[in-house]
Amino acid sequence: MNNEPNTKNSRAVYIAQLLSVLLIWVFVLVISFWILNLILLAIELNDAPGASVAISIVAIPVFITLASVLTYVFVGLHKEKHRTSTSNEEK
Repeated sequence: MNNEPNTKNSRAVYIAQLLSVLLIWVFVLVISFWILNLILLAIELNDAPGASVAISIVAIPVFITLASVLTYVFVGLHKEKHRTSTSNEEK
């Protein structure tokens, strides 16, 4: 019996996972840029940037943390997969 996963399916899953990691980082960067732009715009208009600063203090670290966790899981899964495939080849 063949325990190897279908390479076509495996490749599709890998691409989907990689795409999700890339998209979350694009999302984090765009949201961070947008919030920082709001702060700069408020300062330029001599407005109180309080709401933008309050949102950024919470939102930016949360988004960065979520993206980091997703990236950590992605890298960890593929390290483990590489490690198990290497040990299977040695047997």
